[in-house]
Amino acid sequence: MNNYVKTKNVKKASTFVLTTSILMSNVYPVFADTNTSKDEVVYVKLNNNGNVDNVYVVNSFDIKNGEKLVDYGVYSNVLNLSTNDKLNYSNDVVNANISDTNKKFYYQGDMKDCEIPWDIDIRYALDGKSISSEELAGNSGNLEISFDIKKNDTVDEVFFNNYALQISLTLDGDKCSDIIADGGTIASVGNNKTITYIKLAGEEASYTINSNVENFEMDSISFNGLNMDMNVDVNVDDMTSSFDTLVDAIDKLNDGASELKSGVDTYKNGVSTLYTGSSKLQEGVSSYKSGVNSLDKGINSLQSGLNGYKDGVNSLYSNSQKLLEGAKSLNSGVKALESGVSSLNQGVNNLESGLNNLAYGSSSYKQNVNSYAQSVNQVVSALKSNLSEEQIEALNLDALVSGAQGLASAYENIDLGINNSKVGASSISDGAGSLANNIGTLSQGSNNLYSGIEALSSGSSALLSGINEIEGGALSLKSGSSALVSGINEIEGGASSLKSGSSALVSGINEIEGGASSLKNGSSTLVSGIDSIGEGVSALSKGTNELNSKTSNLPDEIDDKIDEMVSKYSNSDFNPVSFASEENTNVESVQFAIRTDAIKVKDEEKVEEEKVEEKNMWQLFTDLFKKGK
Repeated sequence: MNNYVKTKNVKKASTFVLTTSILMSNVYPVFADTNTSKDEVVYVKLNNNGNVDNVYVVNSFDIKNGEKLVDYGVYSNVLNLSTNDKLNYSNDVVNANISDTNKKFYYQGDMKDCEIPWDIDIRYALDGKSISSEELAGNSGNLEISFDIKKNDTVDEVFFNNYALQISLTLDGDKCSDIIADGGTIASVGNNKTITYIKLAGEEASYTINSNVENFEMDSISFNGLNMDMNVDVNVDDMTSSFDTLVDAIDKLNDGASELKSGVDTYKNGVSTLYTGSSKLQEGVSSYKSGVNSLDKGINSLQSGLNGYKDGVNSLYSNSQKLLEGAKSLNSGVKALESGVSSLNQGVNNLESGLNNLAYGSSSYKQNVNSYAQSVNQVVSALKSNLSEEQIEALNLDALVSGAQGLASAYENIDLGINNSKVGASSISDGAGSLANNIGTLSQGSNNLYSGIEALSSGSSALLSGINEIEGGALSLKSGSSALVSGINEIEGGASSLKSGSSALVSGINEIEGGASSLKNGSSTLVSGIDSIGEGVSALSKGTNELNSKTSNLPDEIDDKIDEMVSKYSNSDFNPVSFASEENTNVESVQFAIRTDAIKVKDEEKVEEEKVEEKNMWQLFTDLFKKGK
């Protein structure tokens, strides 16, 4: 609950107490037990525009038999409403000896050229055009009734500042429909609609009523004023206990947001390292692929050269030793490659296992992130319903919601990156498996090549010896050439196997390269997602920190605001002053009963001259709260 809600509740409570007080005063206007001090009820007749026509005051006293009455007022006439005792009025002083009553004593004083504490302006418009009350009677259309109530600076401001007004009017349900009275209370009384407003003390106000009317007529509008003395008993501890819980929760939320930001920063560093490693892996695979391609070209050249070697034994012999040494290095390299492929395959398996664990953890983390975003949404929604627009703007709650939503959205990118990484790892695994399957063929081809080169070296050596000793060893020449042909055939077979193995090696390297590229792309997406998460978490941390600082003193601020408002509306230290004359210092209460004329069609009105002196006391007091019958 925020200050706005608290203020609203106090106003609701104040309005309820005020309305109840006014309604109770309607039933018991002056018959409550009082001491011997004076009460005043000021009756005001307004015309339908709000201008004052006449004012009289009914004064009441606790006077016992034989006691003397002394009262002050600027009157044009005075009238005893309780006894037959004569009232002496001279120089604004009323004197009388009361002889035959043990009850309250009442007299009426008609005031001269009197103004009231409120400037009341009443306007009428029919179908958007201004109209007088006389012209309005009996007409039909869309009616707008407007009230402006302002302070009358010519009257002692004590009444405006301390007296509330209850404004009430009744519309005939047979003549009025589609009634709109913003800020007012509409009550059904039979077929009629009674509209009531409460104007608090010290405030100016404007009200507007709209209705579709037919043959319009309306009874009097009443404005009843009384001192707004409401002893509001507010248990602040009960009302603010939940705010302490809220402040603690916001503090914990702020701590959690800070920890989350720290964790995301650490995770971001790890993902950046992963991205850097995947980039280097891709570069290495590309370089390795380039080497394998060169190897494949070399093997093709080797095979072509062997075909020509059949016609150049002498050249082959001179280079056979170097070829043998190269074959040894090749064989050693193939064995090293075989060991490396095994390690690569194991690493890929570890990578795939790690990505699976990461995917499993990411799924759980994603659920937590989404749950957290929903929780933030719920907390902010609850806060919005209890905070004013200014507080919502000041607390930047929308940024808090956006950060949480950004966190959830960003983590979708993380999840996508992990899935892409899994696909890449799977491709690497397939390529490594294919490489492992074909490395045996490559190794076999290398061994065959080495054996062939050894045979070639042996055969070419024999051939050279035969050539050098051709005169003496034709048989040796035949034997050497036969061995040479055999060696060359073996070399050719080994080269063919080597080419087949290198082709499979190239295929495997292509698959490894594809997997490494997918891994790099996935880690790039993961880095981007982490960046978004980092921004969202930073905004979240900033928002929760600001929210924490703004709300840490909220319970104390609410206590102060409640005390201020209760002090404003309790008005417990107000001492009533007389409206009739400032010479009256023994006033217990003053009330105002203000009415306009009714709006009636003249032909249907029954004009009767009211004779105040013929009314009894009860009629005078019930006139205060009648609805213009």
